[in-house]
Amino acid sequence: MALELDISRIRSVKGSSESYHLEVAEFDFMDDNWQLAKPLLVDVTISHEGQFLGFRGNANTAVKGNCSRCLEPVVVPVECSFAEQLLYAKDVSLFSHLAVGEVEEKYFIYDNDTLDITDIIRESILAVLPPKILCKDDCRGLCPKCGKNLNQGQCDCDLHEVDPRLAILAKLKEAEEV
Repeated sequence: MALELDISRIRSVKGSSESYHLEVAEFDFMDDNWQLAKPLLVDVTISHEGQFLGFRGNANTAVKGNCSRCLEPVVVPVECSFAEQLLYAKDVSLFSHLAVGEVEEKYFIYDNDTLDITDIIRESILAVLPPKILCKDDCRGLCPKCGKNLNQGQCDCDLHEVDPRLAILAKLKEAEEV
């Protein structure tokens, strides 16, 4: 679902400002690790600041994923803020004094009166999420042999295995002991 704002009034009146409140129940993170656990609330203020539009706001939600070690479901609260400078595509020529690519680094370029903020929101949320999902810092994970969740108790597996590449050394050690 795209998050779109009508910015026609702000774009045409210098010094104007408008606030928006969006609430969505579904959001595509373009990342299979995360899904919304509660609705995404987005508050945005856009103001006409001369040659560009100022775009500021925050997003609040909770996302769910699976622990990287034990695969149990995990819910992570998310609160992030964002700020961008929006530049109308036809006004890019006003910044010809800047080096190639510098305009795109400094400004988010839009080309019509409907502004799709989905990518800005997605990037802001993903930036504050942990790179590795853990249910708790000391998660013990799964047994590599039987797959039991080691947070729920120890399994009976013998995890002392000799690397097959080093098996010859174990045989030599056994021969010395005899």
